[in-house]
Amino acid sequence: MESNIKVLNIEDFKEAKDSVDYVDNDLLITSRIELMPYANDVVRLNFFLILMCVEGRIQFEINGTPYQIEAGDTLACLPTMILCHGMHSSGAKIQMIGFSIDFIRRTVKQGLDIRKAFSYMFQNPIRHTRNQAQATYFHHYGSLISAKLKDTSLRYRNEILEYIFSALIYEMLSDIYTHIEHIDDEGTHSSSRRVFGQFLDAVSADGGRHRSVSYFADKLCYSSKYVSSVVKQSSGRTALDWINEYAIQHIKFELKHSTQSMKEIAEKFNFPNQSFFGKYVKAHLGMSPARYRNSEN
Repeated sequence: MESNIKVLNIEDFKEAKDSVDYVDNDLLITSRIELMPYANDVVRLNFFLILMCVEGRIQFEINGTPYQIEAGDTLACLPTMILCHGMHSSGAKIQMIGFSIDFIRRTVKQGLDIRKAFSYMFQNPIRHTRNQAQATYFHHYGSLISAKLKDTSLRYRNEILEYIFSALIYEMLSDIYTHIEHIDDEGTHSSSRRVFGQFLDAVSADGGRHRSVSYFADKLCYSSKYVSSVVKQSSGRTALDWINEYAIQHIKFELKHSTQSMKEIAEKFNFPNQSFFGKYVKAHLGMSPARYRNSEN
């Protein structure tokens, strides 16, 4: 199964640019679900996806679990989630917005703890309609964004769009937190969330220099098995997924913005040699470090 999974990026929609409302390296807007690349394949998302069903029904299998959304319901999928077996009723209409990982990192205020919200979304990707306000706020954002995109003469258009997208993200986070405030801060769930938070803090502070679960487990004075179990339970992702995501983001930044040589960057991230560094980058970015440095990504 793993070898047949296609990685779906926002950039993949550029081939259908004439049929989507908007697409660039960070943002995607479309109302045509049938144009989704790899529509008949198993895909692993490499961006943040929000999809609202305007009319009809849509079915997906997400991380192996089947879901159905109806008019007014919203699907929120985080990067690394796996989607397959997508089906929609005749005449189904959707609004879909995608954000790159880099856009989320730039937009969400540093220091804001959104781990709990992301963990909740992994376990509950569907937001069902509860009242008319919840059913329409995403639609209003979509309409506003579409109007701004069509107005190509608008001064500060890109800046305005970024703020609208940022507001949408915070609106979504606010809505999610209203549904998880009832969770007790004591007991086993609290303990697991605390360990998961400590793990992410350690990985973030490390800057990508260490890439093994055992290193961070030792640092937190827990066994690797326990840390792996807590991280998987809390986020739906493996500890190694989190470690590699943080590491590759730091590596990408160095490749694009540093004047250091490949050898120096490899040493900075504690790779035993440049060859190991090259294999790691190619495994996660699909290209060599040199090619990524010279690419337009």
